[in-house]
Amino acid sequence: MNKVVTVIGGGPAGMSCALWLKNLRFLPIIIEKNKQLGGGQTISPFHNTWYLGMPGHTGMELAKQFTRHIELEVIPTLFDSKLKSITSGENFQISTETNQITAKSIVIATGQRYKGYETIASLPGSDELLLSPNVCFNPGGTPIVHGQKVAVVGGGDNGLGTARILADTAQHLHLFIRSEMKGFTMNEKGVFQQIESGKITLHKPAVIQRFKVQGDNIQIIFKEGNKPEQELVVNYVCFRLGFAPNVEEIVKLFDRGEVGCLELTEGGYIATDRFLRTSIPQVYAAGDVTNYRDPCVVTAVAQGAIAARSVEEDLRSDD
Repeated sequence: MNKVVTVIGGGPAGMSCALWLKNLRFLPIIIEKNKQLGGGQTISPFHNTWYLGMPGHTGMELAKQFTRHIELEVIPTLFDSKLKSITSGENFQISTETNQITAKSIVIATGQRYKGYETIASLPGSDELLLSPNVCFNPGGTPIVHGQKVAVVGGGDNGLGTARILADTAQHLHLFIRSEMKGFTMNEKGVFQQIESGKITLHKPAVIQRFKVQGDNIQIIFKEGNKPEQELVVNYVCFRLGFAPNVEEIVKLFDRGEVGCLELTEGGYIATDRFLRTSIPQVYAAGDVTNYRDPCVVTAVAQGAIAARSVEEDLRSDD
């Protein structure tokens, strides 16, 4: 029996899955589009106090630890690799620009990405923001805004957490939330405490209409609830616009290669059963690409293990 399993994506979920597959006597091959393993953790300078047994490590440090483990296990990894085609028959044929792999199963661990400029690109004046040094889309970046008027756009945990951090040193912070806060209770409480202390002004529900860069300042024109249109001038804007699953390319490849229809959830994530089997036989998905509610290192590593166990169970039953 062909025991090669292709793992598409080298973040925590993909690495965890590959490690478990090797221990289960399979031959995993990781295909990673970037030049290094680690996924989104490679740009996270924040200390991860949630990962059991490794207190105080940043996301970048965790990525290095995980990568070192994969290297010690000598698990084959194709770096800087773009998928060109996937077809199926008795086995899957996966092609990159330089390699051809015949695999019995595929595990999709492509993760998710932070929404950036594309989310606001349709708003008038948004193109001016790309040229401004006073705008931050990078979720791993915490700008120095001491004594400045700052706007944070986004009501998820990333937005609320950023607002709490920056409000401590900013002259004043304006938090724009389109509908409702969607963060941990502690982050919501922390923001409300800073609102009460006068450090944060909350605009909710707020819909931004347009932007205008005025030298070192940025004008935000917005509507809040049923109020008339308002204008606000700030020195710095941080966008924290949520996440989107990295599914578009894999769906196109499956369709083009007539592999099958990969079922997605209403939110665009890959739909799986509780053991991470997708709608296509011998295709599995793990990590943030399936998980809209709890995307984090802990769940990604756990799902990598679950997907590997499902591969082992299904192929054993086929023997």
